[in-house]
Amino acid sequence: MKIDFVKLGINGEGIGYYEHKPVFCPGVLPNETAEVRITEKRPSYYRAECVKILKEAKTRRKSACAVQQYCGGCALMHMDYAEQLVWKKQLLEEAVYKYANVKRTLVRDIRPSKDWFGYRNQCKVPLAESNGKLAAGMYQPGSNRFQTVHFCKIHDPLVEETKSKVLDVLNAHGCTAYDRNAEKGMRFLVIRSIDGKTQVTLITGRNKLDPALIDDLAAIPSVISLAQSINTDRSALGIFGTAPKILAKEDALTFEQNGLSLSLSPEAFFQLNRKAAMDLYAMAVSKIDKCDTLVEAYCGIGLMSMMAKDKAKEIFGIESVPSAVNDARKIAEANSIHNIQYLSMDAADGLKRVSLTHTVDTLLVDPPRSGMDDAMLEAIVSIRPKKIIYISCNPATLGKNLKELKHYYQVRTIIPYDLFPMTPHVESITVLERG
Repeated sequence: MKIDFVKLGINGEGIGYYEHKPVFCPGVLPNETAEVRITEKRPSYYRAECVKILKEAKTRRKSACAVQQYCGGCALMHMDYAEQLVWKKQLLEEAVYKYANVKRTLVRDIRPSKDWFGYRNQCKVPLAESNGKLAAGMYQPGSNRFQTVHFCKIHDPLVEETKSKVLDVLNAHGCTAYDRNAEKGMRFLVIRSIDGKTQVTLITGRNKLDPALIDDLAAIPSVISLAQSINTDRSALGIFGTAPKILAKEDALTFEQNGLSLSLSPEAFFQLNRKAAMDLYAMAVSKIDKCDTLVEAYCGIGLMSMMAKDKAKEIFGIESVPSAVNDARKIAEANSIHNIQYLSMDAADGLKRVSLTHTVDTLLVDPPRSGMDDAMLEAIVSIRPKKIIYISCNPATLGKNLKELKHYYQVRTIIPYDLFPMTPHVESITVLERG
């Protein structure tokens, strides 16, 4: 059937209408007409696949990646970058208005990324056998079909170069893909490259790795840290299993950022688009008023709270991942920052604990895509910090959280950032003040 597409969905799919219901179709842009095939019918919407583009939008561009349509990682690579920014801002505006009735005018202009390609400093990719060899790639959206990706355009070139060399070594040693029944083999590959140094982690089954294999991997020129994590959980949502064991060289990846010496263990979270993220962090910190007590929840390795060390007399960072808290404490000690305490706790429990002995003036939060849970929202409402600075990576969960917070806080501004060009993802800073 032929459908005119008018909007963009939160996953980067085109949205048209048929029988007064929205039709979601990947690969189609707004202002395009396409021949589509309905693949799923639901009471309130349809899903479809594109058979042929009949009328192209002026904003359509040739994709820079040959496997974009199969990989699903870069849903907007065929859209002009300036137009990507327009639609990302609109997605954010629509989400906060739909869920929380926040005026669209409070959403500022989106800050673009300086780099459109090669910006992503880490890859976490599944491994599978292709043509008799171990290969890295992605599973096609909504399926278990493996798509080999030889070179990812949005990854730092050093990440891709290292990935290729690691695969060469694994194949030279006869390594095979993970076998669920035997619980052995290579399952995922995690590579992070910053400032010319690379950290490699193999996610495997119950494998004891050959010392010769370890030596050859450690000999790759950029590799400064090599680790292994065993993950045999069939239903695991995360990639890491056991705590990573260092196999060779250094325990952590070290580098300088914002005048701070940082060190990242293999599991530590660090923003993937470093340049754009540091601009976002600097803006968030600039919104913190001088105060007595600052709390950063979901703090990871605590970089933002360390950047804000002169903003408050006492600072508390709260993070549920113990390895991240250990990293944060080491970094603070290495940089002689003494007014920050890091708590290894759930965000809500940590905030409640701090409030027993301190009046929380400012709360800085950077929750996962699922947003803040009910327990955290209840803790905030109970404690009522004067100011909240909310960093979000998901407009929908931001809108749902703002719906609850608006009963007690006024939304002052929302500042969007594009940390992930070629994808539909948009990050933002929302500033709320107690009303």
